[in-house]
Amino acid sequence: MNRRRLLGISCALVVLVLALVPAAPPAHAQSLLPAPPSTPLANQAPVGNAGADQVITLPSIANLTGSATDDGQPNPPGVLTTTWSQVSGPGTVSFSNASALNSTATFSASGAYVLRLTVSDGALAASDDVAVTVNPAPAQLAAEEKIDPALLDLMQANPQALLPVIVEMQHPSAPFVGAPNVDRALGALDLLRQYGIPVAALSLIDGAAGFANAAGIDAVSLAPTVARIHHDATVGPRRSVAPPVVAPPDQLSEVYPLVVNADRVWQQGITGGGVTVAVLDSGVAADADLVQPANRILASVNFADQRLASDPGGHGTHIAGIIAGNGSRSGGEVVGIAPQANVVDVRVLGSTGSGRISSVVRGIEWVLAHRAAYNIRVINLSFGARANLSYRADPMAAAVEIAWRRGLVVVAAAGNSGPARDTVVTPGIDPYAITVGATDDRGTLDRRDDMLAWFSAWGSADSNAKPDLVAPGRRIVSIRVPGSALDTLFPERVVVARNGSTYFRLTGTSMSTAVVSGAAALLLARRPSLTPDQVKALLVGATQPYGQDSGQVLPDPIADGSGLLDAYAAVSAASPPAPTGGLVLGGLGLGGLLGSAPPPAAPLACANRALRPADGFARALFPVLYGSPLHWKDPTLGGIDWQTLTWDSVLWDSIAWDNFAWDSVLWDSILWDSVLWDSILWDSVLWDSVLWDSVAWDSFTLD
Repeated sequence: MNRRRLLGISCALVVLVLALVPAAPPAHAQSLLPAPPSTPLANQAPVGNAGADQVITLPSIANLTGSATDDGQPNPPGVLTTTWSQVSGPGTVSFSNASALNSTATFSASGAYVLRLTVSDGALAASDDVAVTVNPAPAQLAAEEKIDPALLDLMQANPQALLPVIVEMQHPSAPFVGAPNVDRALGALDLLRQYGIPVAALSLIDGAAGFANAAGIDAVSLAPTVARIHHDATVGPRRSVAPPVVAPPDQLSEVYPLVVNADRVWQQGITGGGVTVAVLDSGVAADADLVQPANRILASVNFADQRLASDPGGHGTHIAGIIAGNGSRSGGEVVGIAPQANVVDVRVLGSTGSGRISSVVRGIEWVLAHRAAYNIRVINLSFGARANLSYRADPMAAAVEIAWRRGLVVVAAAGNSGPARDTVVTPGIDPYAITVGATDDRGTLDRRDDMLAWFSAWGSADSNAKPDLVAPGRRIVSIRVPGSALDTLFPERVVVARNGSTYFRLTGTSMSTAVVSGAAALLLARRPSLTPDQVKALLVGATQPYGQDSGQVLPDPIADGSGLLDAYAAVSAASPPAPTGGLVLGGLGLGGLLGSAPPPAAPLACANRALRPADGFARALFPVLYGSPLHWKDPTLGGIDWQTLTWDSVLWDSIAWDNFAWDSVLWDSILWDSVLWDSILWDSVLWDSVLWDSVAWDSFTLD
């Protein structure tokens, strides 16, 4: 072939190749072409969220705010379905719109429920659960249920009579502003001002005292802020039944410090110095046994009727002498249990020998406000009122418990209403207090002939084992107040010491209480760091036997508590161990230097474990405890999930108080600053306006 023909064939082949290659579209037309087919995406299950767990209170409803997301497969977005349902619970649940993410749920009963949100895309489904704890509705007491039964009886007997009352308020709600206890007390005072006659604010228990007739009491009870209305009952030394036989005269009426081994404590140089006992009673006169060679009556205040004499009744001074008399007038013959202890006189009993619960509460409030100034460590309550209610509803018990938690040992009389069961008076019924019954030491040092006194009360309606212990209480010799009511009524009870000085003899659990208060002062002088729970454990746990030769059979094993007080054993048990194994020079233990360290001290026992406090205590201390950890005894009590509750969601009422682990509270670290004990002027109360009942000193049958 020639060159021309070969060139033609080549050009033809190039044209053929170009014809077989598709032409590229214009650049502006490329986006109009459909995308090449791809592999379909796998369907993923939708995601649902039922929201956070909730706690509500009947009759409230739960607001359900769920959420759901999906990948759009296999259906286009917008066809996702949601459904609310009940998984578990003690009752039934109704939904306002079970297919809507935002719905509400209504519950037929309280308890723990689980609700489920189910999300479906038509092919796949997923679910998420939410827990709803439904608290029962608050117990709304009817107006008449807020009023003590004893007060209701008085109202019905005489509707027009002005009756002494204590109005106790509900606990305040957070946030707390200022001193909520004072605000509540002033609120109660305003109610009494509106419907009756106000007398005094009782900020210690968030209440107030005053007078009102039946209509006024009913009106006050309708206020939703009112928790209870109490009868402001008469308190005083309690009378007893007549002795079963005429008791022979005693031989040595002043031997009671020896019977309880207080003299053995004195031999160690421990006499109560530096410790102050608050004597809430009829007053304390400036007797030589208390003011010489130095005045140990550090303060004196009055919450009773007009005081024309230091102690018009004579009872309080007698009590103070049993606790802290030093025998100055008798040449050391008649001496109290803690002869160097100090005393503060808090007068709460009037000239007739009686006071009211409100005056006692006010007296305890004063002690709390001034405990640091005078180093008050012990409160002596040698009186009582008939216990018509459980200690849980008793305002005096609430006041005692608050004092106890602030570091004050409270010693209370069992009362003189024995030998029948369940006769202990208030505040002796309170399980926290040290409650004291009486023995008859027969005027001898021998304890084997001692007997439980016929008048010593025992037992309480709450089945608390009361009293906690017993101490000598018959024919106890102590300071006499010449011309006082008791001195005038019972001239035969004047006792003459060997040097011619005169004293006075009284019988009752009032005297036994003072003996134990003196022993508590000795303990605290030996070891000031002791807590009230430790003091009680030591006194109750170190008693001594008695009465082995008396032939007496106790009416019940609990009638005398743990036994007869032994002050020496209690103080010995409280003493830290001395260094051992080395020389002691000038009071310096060298055992550690010689390679023998003292053994570690065993922890002291504590009384009052696992106790449930009074309602008034729980209400009054609510602002103080608010925000502290919530520890529950039973995490599912009553079908409630207690672990999910907070201070703002729990119903702080009887059920919660029963279930709360009170021993978990670190009482020394809580913020007490939100409670003001001394915010109300003490002298602003016109106690002369109080209608004081008489306990009729001359009707006493005690010898």
